[in-house]
This record gives sequence, C-alpha cells and structure tokens, in this order.
Amino acid sequence: MEKNLELGKKVFLKKFEKIVENFCQKLHDYTSNPNDENIHDIRVSIRRLESAYQILPKNVRKQERIREYVKYAKKLFKINAEIRDYDIICANMELHYLNKTQDLVSALKRSRSEQIKDASKLALEISCLGIPKITKSSIKKSKLTKRYLKILDGTILDIHKNSIIALGDEKKINELHTLRKNFKKLRYTLELASDKKTTQDILQNLKNIQDILGEIHDSDIIIDYLKSVDHDSKYSDIISAEVLRRSKKYNAFVLAFKKNPEAINFEL
Repeated sequence: MEKNLELGKKVFLKKFEKIVENFCQKLHDYTSNPNDENIHDIRVSIRRLESAYQILPKNVRKQERIREYVKYAKKLFKINAEIRDYDIICANMELHYLNKTQDLVSALKRSRSEQIKDASKLALEISCLGIPKITKSSIKKSKLTKRYLKILDGTILDIHKNSIIALGDEKKINELHTLRKNFKKLRYTLELASDKKTTQDILQNLKNIQDILGEIHDSDIIIDYLKSVDHDSKYSDIISAEVLRRSKKYNAFVLAFKKNPEAINFEL
C-alpha cells in the first residue's frame, strides 16, 4: 500500500482547507433552506470533514478549537440523520401506501419540523464558531503518512470482517449498516490521497457498493419504524411487503459481490 499511495502534507492541507470551506458553504445553504438536497449535502460535507479530521496527527486533533468544531458538526450530522429517516419513511409511505398511512405521515412530518428547528439552531451556532486553521509547522509529514495508512488499514480490515458476516446472513442488520459506513469512510479517506490515478476506479466501485447498501439501510429504517408503531397489526401487510422488498435488495447486493469479488479485495 505504501508504494502506491502517498499523502503529501501540502496537498492534504490544501484539501483540508477546501473541505472546511465547502462545509461552511453547505452550512450557509442549509440554514437558508433545509430542504432535502441541502440536508444531503450537509451530511456529506460533515462526513468528509470528519474523515479529514481523523487523519490529522494526535497533537493537532487534540487542539480545542478544531476538536470542538468537529464535535458540533457531528452533532448536527446526527440530528439530520434522524430528519433524513423521517423523509425516507414518508416518501415510501406516500408512494406505496398513501391511503393507509396518512395519519402516520402527518405525525412524522410534525416531528420532522421540530427536528429542523433544533438542527437550524445548531447550524447557526456552528456558523458563529471560528473556522479552524492548521499551519504547516504543526504537522510532520511522517506522522501524517503514518496516521493516514493506519486509518486505511483499519477501515479495510473492518470491511473484510463485516462483509464476511453480512454476506452470509441478510438478518445481520447492524453489520450491513456498519459495512455501509465502512465503505463511506474508505471512500472519503481515499479522496485525500495525492495520486488520483491510483484511487479513481476504486472510488467508483466504493460508491456503487455504498448505493446498494444504502437502499438496504433505507428498507431497514422503514421496517423498524413500522414495527415500533404496529401495536394492533394495522401495518402488518405493509411490513410484510417491505420485508420482501428488502430481501430482493439484499439478494442484489450478494449477487453484485459474486460478480465482482474484487470489490472488497482492495489492492491499493
């Protein structure tokens, strides 16, 4: 891996600056209009910020200003994850079961509105924080490279462990969800590499896998929520239909890996 990937200090600092600038812009867009697109964009920008932050050597990660900045960003991500879950459930119910779930959708949209208020307030608080700056002198290239390769190796190892479990049993919901996060983390970490030619094809493969796992995760969100409110079997038929839909997505996921086994056998 060391022979094919390099993380230059100058390149990394430039990319880190762009990631922070992008986050600030998405934060502005979000506070202006927290629609579906801006919710998605702010989540992606936070993931990229978090991935870049994790690469920083310990002496920089522990600096209060940048640590607090990333902590607040992750808190915003968590709130928006809940909002996105509401949107996924509502969109599915309105598309497939509108007549049976009107009350359910109305309640979810009210909850979404409350969450939006909390998220918007937090986003404004983050906007008032000072933008963290990193100086060249605070980072040693050797430590940056060592940390980068450690994160990559650990993430790839997690992918192998979780994929073995997830590919063997569609009921391993936690492992499938974790695997999806592993692929996201690896993709955003590889984006920081200096050599784009080395990572271009891998990044596309990771995006494709991530999308498949994302569809399965959306089904799990819907099924889990419906089960939590189905006290009188009112939604049992909908749950059964969603379980079947989810099973088909899982089979497509397994089939994709059988056709493309190198998808998890990374050669960096």
